[in-house]
Amino acid sequence: MLPLILAAAATAANFPPAGSYRYTASMAGTPIGSWAVTVTNNAGVVELDESSTASVAGMQLSASSALLLGPDLAPTRYDGHYRTPSQNPNVSVTLTPTSATAVGALTTAPQQLVLNPNTHHFVVIEPGLLSGLFVLPAQLNSWKESNVTWITPATAQAQSLSTSAAPAPAHPAGIPSQDVPLSFDRPLQLTIWYDPATFVPDEIDVPSQGAVLTRLRS
Repeated sequence: MLPLILAAAATAANFPPAGSYRYTASMAGTPIGSWAVTVTNNAGVVELDESSTASVAGMQLSASSALLLGPDLAPTRYDGHYRTPSQNPNVSVTLTPTSATAVGALTTAPQQLVLNPNTHHFVVIEPGLLSGLFVLPAQLNSWKESNVTWITPATAQAQSLSTSAAPAPAHPAGIPSQDVPLSFDRPLQLTIWYDPATFVPDEIDVPSQGAVLTRLRS
């Protein structure tokens, strides 16, 4: 019992507080939709429930998902339900510390995945959705790692995700001055600006797509 209590306390101290977090997104300065993540913590098991709606290139898109993390913040389960004009796929990923089984929208059978060389943890990030990016600052801080294996649920594939060694980008206007950046340069350039006291992201920038996801603060 004591190890479980200590693990739960460690998770609470290094992860965004329980509650709901709302964001808006834009591409090339044009608003495209809204995202929300609700964080709950039950005896060290963290759950992130996400919902989103967007309009991209005239297409109406929506999604809901649930991401479960263990006491060490490693993902253990992801379930996604997506809605597009042409299809409504469901995807899932079940993970252990060293392997994963993924059922994606573009696969006909479960895919067995393993950690990439020189990585020790999985992360689950669906492009266009928020929850996997929301947890990254807390995860990498907890693990003290700069390279992880990134699973994309929709494609049921894994690849390496590496933090950037390049100089920090300029601090964006409109986000708190204490925020610090977490940047990646492979396989996708993006920067997460987050509060180092709470690990809550305030802005996520994807320069190649002209995309900016900004937290709504009351």
